[in-house]
Amino acid sequence: MSTSHKTIYKFLGIQGLSLIGSRLTAVAIGIWFVKETGTVTPLLLISLCNELPILFFGSLIGIAVDQLNRKTAILIGDAGQVLCTIFLVFSLISGTGMALIYMIVAIQGLFMALQSVASSALIPQMVHNHQLDRVNSFKEVLFPLAGIIAPFLAGMLFEPIGLVGIVIIDIVTFIICIIAVASLSLPGKMYKDIQVKKGSLWNEAMEGYRFLWKHKSLLYLFLYFAWWNFILNGPLELAIPYFLFKTGNDMVMSWLLLAMNAGAMVGALLSVWWGYFHHKIRFIVSGSILTAGMFIFLGLNENVWLMAGTIFLLMLPLAMTGALFTSLIQRKTPLHMHGRIFVVFGQLSALSAPLSFLVTGPIVDGWLEPSMVEGRWTWLISVFGQGPGSGIALLFVVCGILLLGGIFITCCSTGVRNLETAMPDYMEENP
Repeated sequence: MSTSHKTIYKFLGIQGLSLIGSRLTAVAIGIWFVKETGTVTPLLLISLCNELPILFFGSLIGIAVDQLNRKTAILIGDAGQVLCTIFLVFSLISGTGMALIYMIVAIQGLFMALQSVASSALIPQMVHNHQLDRVNSFKEVLFPLAGIIAPFLAGMLFEPIGLVGIVIIDIVTFIICIIAVASLSLPGKMYKDIQVKKGSLWNEAMEGYRFLWKHKSLLYLFLYFAWWNFILNGPLELAIPYFLFKTGNDMVMSWLLLAMNAGAMVGALLSVWWGYFHHKIRFIVSGSILTAGMFIFLGLNENVWLMAGTIFLLMLPLAMTGALFTSLIQRKTPLHMHGRIFVVFGQLSALSAPLSFLVTGPIVDGWLEPSMVEGRWTWLISVFGQGPGSGIALLFVVCGILLLGGIFITCCSTGVRNLETAMPDYMEENP
């Protein structure tokens, strides 16, 4: 492995440690809120506030990433998250109003977005074209890994050391990551600075959108992944109640959740092992079809073993499709615009994912579950049953069909199907 290869994997390992620390704190805050208040609504609002900065200020974040040395942007993002974490926990313990907590979380989301966008923009400066898929896949491994490790550690540590102790661990991991990133020899700018003239800030902020509008095939792919996020995020959060309703057993539910996380982890590892994908659009479409099909099958069966296999296969392609989409963005957009281009997708995600959460809950609680349990739709009872969870099962099937519809509409575009050959590859800028 060359020095540059070692550096990129060291960098990603550092980011993984930071991610585990952040997820550890997030789980601990969730436990603290439930124990102290008995409500979950503030947690949902905290998640929403965390997404708002990139939605409203994303274009400015993109300009900052493209103007700053990206290593500097990452360090600023990490340092800002440390300070916000300290203020957040102090506010929770001291009993200040929720308005202040939401404001701190929003500021933390600003630094988080800066760090995330800068990291995505830095990767293509550190690897060659044929290595990009494997590196992005390795990055995708970090999310399910943190999703497995953080809840386990939080459950073990919350009682003995409490929220403050867990946050101290998070802060220590952040400090370690800041020092480690600062010591790495990361590439500087490989492009000219953005010249933001007086009165042209808005024009620069909109440059990413103009680029996508000019390249419609890439825009259609962005819109498909926004639809993908909208369809997946809310329904996947219903896995816990669905498994609990269908099995009535906490232990079985835990094993099903383990199969769910294992699917995401194995999919990411398989993508790392595969390395370079010659036909990325085909793999993205095939993976999306598999996920959509498993969504439908998950809603149509109640056998525990079949549910375990279904949720495993449903999650299996997610890391691969995410990694390949990131690789396409990095290849098909100029290096000096990566910050603004990644921000566009971040803004679409910040709009579609929270909207999915806001829509899914009322649809299930206020309409689907009551209608199915009360037997209003007798023609559906023979398929989905009439007990608790039948409304969620119906939602899963509908979401699978909608995801298939999104795939079909997107693939109707010849430009999307031929994206890899029709658009120029800007990775040639990376010597």
